[in-house]
Amino acid sequence: MTNTDDFIWRLVKGCVQLGLVPNINNTVNMVPVDHVARCTTLAALEHLQESCAMSVLHIAAKPRFTFNDMFSSLPRYGYQVEQCEYLEWRRKLERHVMEVQDNALFPLLHFVLDDLPTSTKGPELDDRNTQALLELEPVETGMSVTDGVMGLYLAWLVQVGFLPQPELSSGPPLPRLEVTQGMVAIGRNRV
Repeated sequence: MTNTDDFIWRLVKGCVQLGLVPNINNTVNMVPVDHVARCTTLAALEHLQESCAMSVLHIAAKPRFTFNDMFSSLPRYGYQVEQCEYLEWRRKLERHVMEVQDNALFPLLHFVLDDLPTSTKGPELDDRNTQALLELEPVETGMSVTDGVMGLYLAWLVQVGFLPQPELSSGPPLPRLEVTQGMVAIGRNRV
């Protein structure tokens, strides 16, 4: 489940609607939920120990995932989008919203038209405590979003009606998901 009012997913949908993605190589601290759950569980169990001295546990993607990594998954899974420089993308998005008056990014237009490459620079997190905690229970979980994980995310967003089906069939198909009845996205925008 995800919140479709989240900036990341509005950005993805807005780019699909526009047919363009901006060239932004900033990192996104985006990690799979199973990794977050593992870290949270280990932290909870460790805090039950009297010897626990860790107070801050940042969870950071390893390796770091970039906006360009995220955007490159769109054409790979069949969405018709082209990459362009941010200033061109911004100009075309503004024109698109004025003409069509419908884009997932409309509520965030002030933010994305300001200077997205500057405003989306995330801090480098000191995750030494989390890494030490993970060494206590060395079970492998994905610590970053991969192209395959993006495929799962896109498939789910299509399944709940947030994104349209991809137009092209040249790349790999979106993964098939087992969907339970009543599965819906949290958020307001639908296809």
